[in-house]
Amino acid sequence: MLAIIYLIVAVFFGTQLIRLLIPDIRRLYVGVASDQSILEKVPTSLFLIPAGTLIGIVLMTFTTYFLAYALYPYIPADTAPLLPADIISMCIFTYLGCLFWQRCFIRNFRQIKAGTDLNKLARFNKKPGSILFYSMATVLVLIAISFVYFYTCFQSGNEIHLGHSIFSDFSPHVAITSGFGVGANFPTQYPHFSGDNIQYHFMFYFLTGNMEALGLPLVWAINLPSLVCMLSTLTLLGTLAVLLSGRRGAYFFAPLLVLFRSGWNVFHQASELKDALGGSWSQVIEALKKSTEWYGYTIRDEWGLWAVNVYANQRHLCVGIGIVVIMIFLFLPHFRRMFLHLSRTEGFSAKMKRFFGSREAWMNRDKDPLRPWGSVILACLIALCMPFFHGSCLITALLVLFGMAIFSEFRLGYAAVAAVAVASSVLQARFFAGGASNVASFKYYFGFVLPELEGKNDMGLGKALGRSADVISYLNKIGFLTVIIPAVLFFGLLVYELAKKKNPYRAILLIPFSFPLIFAFYCQVSLEVLANHKFIQLSFILFDILIAGVLANLLALPISIRERVGKNAPDGAVVLKKKAFIPVQIFSAVVCLCLLFGLTATGISEWYVYHNINNHEEERYVTLHTDAPIADWVEKNTDEDDVFLTPMWSTNDFFLSGRRVYYGWPYFAWSAGHDTYTRQINYQWLLTGANGNLEEFRRYCAEMNIKYVIACNEYYGPEETDGYYNPEFFAANLNEVARFDDGTIIYSVL
Repeated sequence: MLAIIYLIVAVFFGTQLIRLLIPDIRRLYVGVASDQSILEKVPTSLFLIPAGTLIGIVLMTFTTYFLAYALYPYIPADTAPLLPADIISMCIFTYLGCLFWQRCFIRNFRQIKAGTDLNKLARFNKKPGSILFYSMATVLVLIAISFVYFYTCFQSGNEIHLGHSIFSDFSPHVAITSGFGVGANFPTQYPHFSGDNIQYHFMFYFLTGNMEALGLPLVWAINLPSLVCMLSTLTLLGTLAVLLSGRRGAYFFAPLLVLFRSGWNVFHQASELKDALGGSWSQVIEALKKSTEWYGYTIRDEWGLWAVNVYANQRHLCVGIGIVVIMIFLFLPHFRRMFLHLSRTEGFSAKMKRFFGSREAWMNRDKDPLRPWGSVILACLIALCMPFFHGSCLITALLVLFGMAIFSEFRLGYAAVAAVAVASSVLQARFFAGGASNVASFKYYFGFVLPELEGKNDMGLGKALGRSADVISYLNKIGFLTVIIPAVLFFGLLVYELAKKKNPYRAILLIPFSFPLIFAFYCQVSLEVLANHKFIQLSFILFDILIAGVLANLLALPISIRERVGKNAPDGAVVLKKKAFIPVQIFSAVVCLCLLFGLTATGISEWYVYHNINNHEEERYVTLHTDAPIADWVEKNTDEDDVFLTPMWSTNDFFLSGRRVYYGWPYFAWSAGHDTYTRQINYQWLLTGANGNLEEFRRYCAEMNIKYVIACNEYYGPEETDGYYNPEFFAANLNEVARFDDGTIIYSVL
């Protein structure tokens, strides 16, 4: 119950903070929308509630962590480590939420009394059809993401089941969650690599651990925040798509395109199957439906790198995507304004002066009804907290904002957010990881993981540009229509808007949306360049916003029947005779459905793989036991900061105890930036009993806070441990403190 109250307080605070800093969200909608007539079809709540949810969760979790960190040394041993911080945090944020609500109420009352209230803007027309559409679309999205999350992470009795497609990468998430939920990971360290700080953006898993500490079972502690954040993110994407397209249907298409991605994979797979099965399409479809492997069309596709599986695997990604969308919302009015005012300026020199040298290009406008500094403060608060929620998404947000700032007014506001983000990232990197270079190291690296460019990543920028055809070909393979439609839309929409003397900001917006994608092919941030896939995926998701608008406009073309409107048609409106209207609409809807099939076919096939690879009936999952004797004994008989020498476990019942290990499965730690090579040498040396030297063994264990050794048969087999493990040394020199039915023994080092 306390966990639910915590989330409610976060949402309440976040929504009231937005109301305080953005006095009228309708004004924000005006600054975003391409067609002002759409405003009456878009509820204010579609931005306020999801944005407030994400912002409230991020700010409250960030504050709770540092409160818990500061209070931890003073908390009695018999008190839950996070409880005092949670109580203080809930009290503070409840008070602030109430205070902000009161200020908003007084401000609105004074405006109404003075006759200057903000109701002049178009309000949401609460027609039953609109309410039903948004409600049904939201429910369908909720059902889809509930399946994604609960299908691969669920509990049955005392067993936690982790789907086969996620258990490996998911294992550190379970360990970090338990580390805070039943342990006390302060100062915070990576559970699979204790003693070397933490270089992983773990803050979302502090939230899930806090949910467990406040009473939720582990599965719900992970799934509930994931569900809330993903639903909020997809709602924001849909809302932005509606405002940019002027079509309500985009609210449904945008989440659909995110969950069912575009790609050439299924078409090549179907072609191969057709040849192999003798040309029967029914057999091809049946084979696709029964597939249990990700189709490897491009490198690492066999990992499900671009599939829906990524959202189940990386639960913290949903928060990051949502924050990127919120940032776009906050600054898009200034982006739109620049093109609006350039169109009203006569002469090339005057346009250049307005673009580069005018006050509005750099500063806020006098008496701006948008109250832009409120948006800047909100964006700065988000940037302050984001580095260890999702560093890649923060970089993405800065790349997109940089691209927008080039073509925008009020560039000082962008600069303020960037300064806060950089300063916060450096400070948090020093605090958590010992230095910024331990978390991210930006260096030139061309080609991402393209095999045809392997070994050529030291080429200069000029030669790299000459190989751009390889990059375009790769993007076409992994994105298909998600790449083709934005390219066509950019030129087509730009020409159309300029010809019609309309604001071309939507076409130009595709440029900053592509900046993360370009960055992924020219810069390496972490040790594993494959991690750049998130930048590409985020660009694709942003492209989906405009693609959703294209589909919504094609499904029901914005044209009228001449006989109905007569001479009352608005200027520039498209009208057709009744005889032509129906065929044109039918043809347009057919084109929409064809494009929708091309955009989602690969995603649909990957949903079948996702289902089959984690099939419950065939028990394709890894099981953890909440009543596991080893986890129960460790939790009850050891201190929260004790470290264990164990096999190279990735997923094991042990991690439900919330304790850390000296050397777990090394891939996770290596990809996060830890020195796994040196640690492996030391680990193998420890397994030999420091070459039989008990005094040296205990000295090093004391230095690394290793208090216990777990002896079991899992050391045999892996080449990293098989030839080094010396059980006789541990049996002869250490004290046995626990023995379990499967033969596992726990020794105390001292």
